[in-house]
Order: sequence, then C-alpha cells, then structure tokens
Amino acid sequence: MNRNWYAVALLFTLTFLLYLSGWYVNTTLEQLDTDLNTAFVCAEAGNYSQARQCFIEAAAAAQEHSRFWILLIRRSLIDQLNQTLATIPSYTTAENHSDLAVETARARAQAQQIRQSFFSCF
Repeated sequence: MNRNWYAVALLFTLTFLLYLSGWYVNTTLEQLDTDLNTAFVCAEAGNYSQARQCFIEAAAAAQEHSRFWILLIRRSLIDQLNQTLATIPSYTTAENHSDLAVETARARAQAQQIRQSFFSCF
C-alpha cells in the first residue's frame, strides 16, 4: 500500500514540475514577444536609440532564460533565436527599417517555434 502512495506522490510531483515548466516557457516567451513589439514600435516612431536599447535588453533577457530553456527545448531552436536577437540592434537605423521589420518578425516567429516545440508534445 505504501508503494502506491509513493507512486502517486511521484506522479503528482512530476506533473506539477511539468506544469511549472510550461508556465515558465510560456511566460518568458510572452514577455520576449512584448519586448520585441515594444522595441519595434519605438523604431517605427523614429526613436532608434531607445529601440536599440530595448532590443539589447530583450536579447539579454532571452540569453538569461536560455539557460533553463535548454533543459526543455531543442538547443538548435534556442541558438537560432539568440543569434537573431544578437543581430537585431545593428538594424536600428532609419536606413535599415525594412531589414529591422524582417528580423523582428523572424525573432517573433522563432519564439513561436520554441513555444510550439515545448507544447506540441502535450
């Protein structure tokens, strides 16, 4: 009878950890999407220095969250996202506005792929 309780406790613990992992992935990716959108809106308004700073902060946050994402998601997806985020600040000029739009859309799509990669198993 004790074995059954241990099995139930273990199953509950694993389910809870899986829920927390999903919550963390979803929350951090939503925040990244919000940060990218905010930075792009700043660039559209012509405030390129603030947009550049916002993109740099978004890239730093994603790099920090990558330490935990790597435990849950394929590394290649995370590396692609981090590479894209690292290049975006160089496009925050008036001459590169269309490139900035493309790279921001690419980063947002890669974040969506990461979310789908985690949640597609369930």
